[in-house]
Amino acid sequence: MQRRLGFEDASREAGLVIARSQTAYWETARANQVVTALVTERPDLKAILCANDSMALGAVAALKSAGRAGQVLVAGFDNISAVHALITSGDMIATADQHGDRLAVYGIEYALERLRAPATALADRETPVDLVTAEKPR
Repeated sequence: MQRRLGFEDASREAGLVIARSQTAYWETARANQVVTALVTERPDLKAILCANDSMALGAVAALKSAGRAGQVLVAGFDNISAVHALITSGDMIATADQHGDRLAVYGIEYALERLRAPATALADRETPVDLVTAEKPR
């Protein structure tokens, strides 16, 4: 939900038009169905942002089946290994790496700070997120 809301805020600020926002419930097959319908409904579609890379895989497959590969930009989120070749080939433009291998560490460090100073109000903590593209691989 927060990924979608952040994207919508950034889109508005950039003057982008969001054709539709629809969940695929984090599933590749469902994303394939959603994007298949979307490219039929919106032949002027220019880009698709998926809230995770599994859905991006479904979007890429749907675009290939519709003969639209390379005509619609696809970005995902999570930097799973399955998207690396798609980014290199240009079938995907980007993914975001939130360093999932480190999230538990960040949470434990935050909890330990809280235990050390229980009366102190701790602020929200941002964790790093990096853009992964063909020019900036991870």
